[in-house]
Amino acid sequence: MDATLQIRPLVLVVDDDARSATLLARLLRADGYEAEVTNDGAAALARLTRNPVPHAVVTDFHLPHADGLAVGRYARSRRAAVAIFVVTGYPNSLANAADPLDQPLHVLTKPLDYSDLLTRLASALGVVKTP
Repeated sequence: MDATLQIRPLVLVVDDDARSATLLARLLRADGYEAEVTNDGAAALARLTRNPVPHAVVTDFHLPHADGLAVGRYARSRRAAVAIFVVTGYPNSLANAADPLDQPLHVLTKPLDYSDLLTRLASALGVVKTP
């Protein structure tokens, strides 16, 4: 009997575009991840107060109530090794952020390249895909 526990990494998807967030979560689930969705910064912060703490956060940068960096900072306070992926149509706006996150911070541009996200997510979480 194999004693290793096989878990599906939990990804929190944060986007104020509910349809996009739901679609992304559905795709992640189909690719072997657990996924939860919140639709604004405040809801994401509230979700992060509960266990289990996600292994990764995929968040839009511009959100109502709290931006993606605030969500990332709080996620890191709950799990230091959480992988943070910030999705934005304006990647230069992250360079001008008042208090950027420490590395590693993965910046993805819109429209989102899903295969690039999957590759980066697997690498960040140490996920090995079996054939």
